[in-house]
Amino acid sequence: MLRIFPPPAEQVPLQGLYLTDRFGPPADRRRPFVYANFIASLDGRIALPDRETGKRGVPPAIANPRDWRLFQELAACADAVLVSGRYARDRKVVSDRSFPVSAEPEFADLLRWRRTRGLARQPAVVIVSESLELPPLGAAAESGRAVYLATGEAADERKLATVKSQGVRVLRVGSGAHVEGRKLIEALASESLSNIAMTGGGEMLNALLVDDVLDRLYLTLACRILGGATFDTLLTGPVLARAPGFTLKALHYDAEGSAGSEVEQLFAIFDRRAPAKLG
Repeated sequence: MLRIFPPPAEQVPLQGLYLTDRFGPPADRRRPFVYANFIASLDGRIALPDRETGKRGVPPAIANPRDWRLFQELAACADAVLVSGRYARDRKVVSDRSFPVSAEPEFADLLRWRRTRGLARQPAVVIVSESLELPPLGAAAESGRAVYLATGEAADERKLATVKSQGVRVLRVGSGAHVEGRKLIEALASESLSNIAMTGGGEMLNALLVDDVLDRLYLTLACRILGGATFDTLLTGPVLARAPGFTLKALHYDAEGSAGSEVEQLFAIFDRRAPAKLG
């Protein structure tokens, strides 16, 4: 694929791109580093409902193995991965030993990569939920996976007791029902979790942006237009009081596609711009 920015333009391999110190999350884990990863169509669709199940997921028209490889690399760099309650209900994220780093043979190098760096086989899972409508989480203790529930102070105590009884660590990181981004990241840092990856969930992204704790956005832009009346986009809800600024760190153009895939795409990396000092 072609690196467009930073110059000079040059052909570079896709595999390993997000494992490098230059473009991957930092190897230095002395402070929290929070990053989000999305693939979107040209008209901004990141998820559409499945025709049979109704569950929303990455649209098949833009899902492709080359983007999935880079998703896996970002997952391999993480100490913890943030998922929404809906995501936890739809997928077996706690008991599955292949989440988020796949156990498929083509990703064995990533599991070795984690092992050589002294990391656990899989990142910790942090489920962010207000309703606490969650699937059974007891498999967490059995698998040895570190699993956290992040919720607000107003969470239902009976539901919390059920969650705790399954070996899940509860983080109260919001003054009301909502989880607050800064409190969440500070709580995870106190658990020695530094590289924190976010996967899916506009409300969660909103919480990180409002509290100015998102450090980097990895955005794959698939060169297709999908349409659809029901969809998820990067962010929904009210206008942000202060529009966070980001700076382009890198841009790669992928024209190769892969077997059975003809999706042209751009891999963009944006770093958060430091907030302007007032006064």
